[in-house]
Parts: sequence; C-alpha cells; structure tokens
Amino acid sequence: MKELQLENLMLIFDRFYFLITENYGIESVSMGLRAYPSVSFKNEQTGLKIEVCGSDIGCECEAYNVYIVKKDFFSRKLINVSKEMDKIQGLQSDTKSIQAYSDFIRLHLMPVIRGEQGISEFLKKN
Repeated sequence: MKELQLENLMLIFDRFYFLITENYGIESVSMGLRAYPSVSFKNEQTGLKIEVCGSDIGCECEAYNVYIVKKDFFSRKLINVSKEMDKIQGLQSDTKSIQAYSDFIRLHLMPVIRGEQGISEFLKKN
C-alpha cells in the first residue's frame, strides 16, 4: 500500500510540475492509510489553488478529482476540472488519470492558472 501511495505521489509531482514554473508552490501533501495521496498547489501572488484530491482506494468513484479554487474574504470560486473535462471532451470516468487531468489543464485552463482569466469569467464562457 505504501509503495502505491508513494508512486502516485511522485506521479502527481511529475505531471503537475508545470505549476512550479507558473509560480505555484506545494502548500500541502496528505496520504491516508487507505486513500490515494492528495496535493495542494498554491500561487501566493494570485491566491489560486490547484487541489489534486485522492479518493479512498477501492471505492467506486474516480481515483482523483482536481479543483481550481480561489477563496476571497466572503466567497469561494471553484472549477471542477472533472466536470469541465466531461463538458469539453466527454471523457468517461475510467479515462480520467493524473496525466489526463494535467493535459486538460495545460490545453484548456492555462489562462486561469496564470491569472489572465478569472474563474467566474471561465465559468460564464463555458
């Protein structure tokens, strides 16, 4: 179990390394006993977070969900990357891997990641 978690953690770091070049730092890492690891990246300048959330191992749901989150004083804006993948690409849940999430973000969400487009603007557009 520990080897699987470490392997998945390294996969997340490898596939989402492009965030480091976009001024994101690793805010937190968590590994549960029976869950895939979760990693949160944060850009301190824009306040955006990219949360790669692992689910329980063996559950019927997707292994990972990825969110782009912006918290303001009284509000929280969120892009559920999985739902956006469904809208744009029509992917089935079994094809949503860490690599698929990373590729999708690089193809469709880089203006949001860079702070060039707000989450609200993106959601209105799509």
